[in-house]
Amino acid sequence: MRKIIVSLIIMPLLLMTCSGCAFDVGLNPPPPSSRYMLAVATDTPETATVHCTPTVSIERPQANAFLNSTGIALIQQDQKVLYYSKGEWATSLPEMLQNAAIRSLNSTQQVRAVTTSQAAIPSNYNLVWNIEDFYARYTGKDLPPRICITLNCWLIDIETSTPVATTVFSAQRSAPDTGLEPIVHTFNASVAKILAQMNAWVVSHIQNHQIMKMRKEQAEATTDN
Repeated sequence: MRKIIVSLIIMPLLLMTCSGCAFDVGLNPPPPSSRYMLAVATDTPETATVHCTPTVSIERPQANAFLNSTGIALIQQDQKVLYYSKGEWATSLPEMLQNAAIRSLNSTQQVRAVTTSQAAIPSNYNLVWNIEDFYARYTGKDLPPRICITLNCWLIDIETSTPVATTVFSAQRSAPDTGLEPIVHTFNASVAKILAQMNAWVVSHIQNHQIMKMRKEQAEATTDN
């Protein structure tokens, strides 16, 4: 009988130890010991360029219930989705990505990015997007996870309510280590790469669209005369 009691006591301890840095908590991240931000670097020129630039309102990206939180999500080999127990994002993932995208786009000085809640600032374009993937995916025991990020984006002309362009940005890279900090650094590097691509995509499509609209207006003015 004593052996049975000892076994029952040891088993939960083994389960807690084996869970390591992940803990199955449903949709509620556990109290973490560390909080992390997406510290995306932006290369802003020292001297601001003063000229008329189009304004883009950046929507808060949509996300499923699990990603719409402060939890740093991971996917195990058996497809079980968990949160890391030793850390979380400083704010909810959609809010953090929205702020990062605004800072990144503003650093180009080719467009002015604002949030959709800034109603006093009229916008020319609207960036609507959703977070499809933002996970650390494990493919083997004791192996570092692969960071997987996928963002679906739509650029909308507010004046005509028509889409200007749509695309998917994705990045996958392996973390250098199994520790949470190297994993967060890999999330940062992946997001930085995607935001650089998003900057080029938004700026080029807005510039091309502005030229097309100007030519159309000129043609209509010529026709009227």
